[in-house]
Amino acid sequence: MFADVHGSQKKVLQGVAGEGMAAALDVGCGPGAKTAFIARHSGSTVGIDPAADQIRQARERYGGRHLQFAVARAEALCFSSASFDAVFFNESLHHVPAECQEVALHEARRVLKPRGQMLIIEPVHGSGALGGTLRLYLDERSQERKAAAAIEALLKNGFERRTQTRIQIVYGFDGFDDFYGDYLQNRPDARGSKVMKRLIRDRFDRCRRDAGGITLIDYTATVWHLVKK
Repeated sequence: MFADVHGSQKKVLQGVAGEGMAAALDVGCGPGAKTAFIARHSGSTVGIDPAADQIRQARERYGGRHLQFAVARAEALCFSSASFDAVFFNESLHHVPAECQEVALHEARRVLKPRGQMLIIEPVHGSGALGGTLRLYLDERSQERKAAAAIEALLKNGFERRTQTRIQIVYGFDGFDDFYGDYLQNRPDARGSKVMKRLIRDRFDRCRRDAGGITLIDYTATVWHLVKK
């Protein structure tokens, strides 16, 4: 799988990261591709994720002197107050337990410097080819709604909204097995379901492909660009 750091999401990330930041934090960084892109525009970047295997992959692929990765939870950030110029939630806030999402955003506020920036990107439920496939086996509607509500609550507590917009995000997969592996991570209890595998394969085969044979799966996301007062 490759992450969309070449299309519309690249422009959004670069719009914040390209403002000469000394330090940036990527919360819920996964295997680190987008964190590495942010690091090209920041003096020092840290990516965190609660999954140790994701952090191991990120360190192996991208880790270096100015780009570090750590196992940590969004609701309990292990950093000093006012230590970052920008905090990013790249499609990660809705993965934080619903009861901890507001805490996670307040933790992000704590570690931001005055006038620091926060960029939050969240999927629009059911949108695009990815949304249509996820509906077969994963319903994140409740978490996504609560994440949006937590963001709006944050705007009443020390943040101003610079912009709010929607973008298209595209992920690329090198064949069906690459995509199906992501399903197995989400649903390890359903590994033996031949019916579900066939349904997912049918959706996957309908998606468009690029000139190199990579299957492109898209969805719509909402972007909040906030500034700490």
